[in-house]
Amino acid sequence: MKKSFLRLSTLFVLGLSLTTVTLTSCSSDDSGVYNVAQDKGSLTAVTFQELVIDPKVEAQGAVFTWFDHTANQVISKESTLKYAFQTPGEHKISLKIERGNKVELYTYTVQVAKSDDFDYVRLNLADFDLTDGLDTAGGKIWKNTFTEDIALKTSVFSFNHNAVSEWKMWYGFTVSNSNDNSNQLETEGGWLSNQWGSMAQGGIAGKGKPFLVAYADHKPDASVLQAGAEIEIENFSAVVTLDDANRYKAVSTAVAISPWSYYGITEGDDYATTFKTGDYFALHVYGVGADMKLTATEPVTHYFVDFRNGVNPISKDWNTVDLSSLGEVKYLLFFLDTTDKNAQGYANTALYFTMDQLTVNPVE
Repeated sequence: MKKSFLRLSTLFVLGLSLTTVTLTSCSSDDSGVYNVAQDKGSLTAVTFQELVIDPKVEAQGAVFTWFDHTANQVISKESTLKYAFQTPGEHKISLKIERGNKVELYTYTVQVAKSDDFDYVRLNLADFDLTDGLDTAGGKIWKNTFTEDIALKTSVFSFNHNAVSEWKMWYGFTVSNSNDNSNQLETEGGWLSNQWGSMAQGGIAGKGKPFLVAYADHKPDASVLQAGAEIEIENFSAVVTLDDANRYKAVSTAVAISPWSYYGITEGDDYATTFKTGDYFALHVYGVGADMKLTATEPVTHYFVDFRNGVNPISKDWNTVDLSSLGEVKYLLFFLDTTDKNAQGYANTALYFTMDQLTVNPVE
């Protein structure tokens, strides 16, 4: 009889459904009792949100295996299941508890509903290939950073990028995985050779993970971005274009301050002056529709540094910016504004910021 049970156990591991059966040992060296697939009922869950199932059994000395038959994979080896389902629909879950020669088997049916953000499209640069990238302090940058007229595209997003190769000059967006956030002012090559860091030391996925570096324009005069007027997006540097396969609503993005900007603000440099009460450094994001007009009368504003009402701590971490007020967009325009300007009105603060996990919602 032991051979028969082993065959059933193999079927369980392969993810095949089992009927409720009790097998009692018949051999002289096997005195255990095996309970197979006791139905524990139905549960509900939401995609990307953790579900907890406590079988309320003694855990000491037991080996637990949770198996998702729908996905055909082991999802936990803990006594209590804590798991976030990635796909909606009905999931058949089994729990096998082994105590020496005794095995208990339980089944659960989990109805997984879509979360509100299930269909969102999120920029994910975690696997962006920088193995053949250009070296910089703490990592590498996209190999085409100084290449003219080449697109930087990933998923539904196209990030404006251009360069003048012979001058080693670029603008718009590029990708970096630098984990360096030190002051490069006095190093060899200075900031021009090491402008690719983030004070967060890596993307949302962690230290040394890829993220976007943006070299943006200073926020233009209000007359350039008037509600109801046609916007000439080709005149701006930091522009994101969404593909034509769907229509999209803006949701959010994560941003962090650039080291060049940060140290110019906190310590000053050849151009920038240390900030004092009343100063600020801000990001402004505009939405533009397919009709080439602004989608909202006011931009979304995020203050990297806000000393308007006194000197406050400056965040070095990733911060999520809500873009939902921009509505349905075809383009997103990013500008920086600073109170540290020269006599001609040009920014003394380095006009860089870093970005990750830009998120949009397809319009059905």
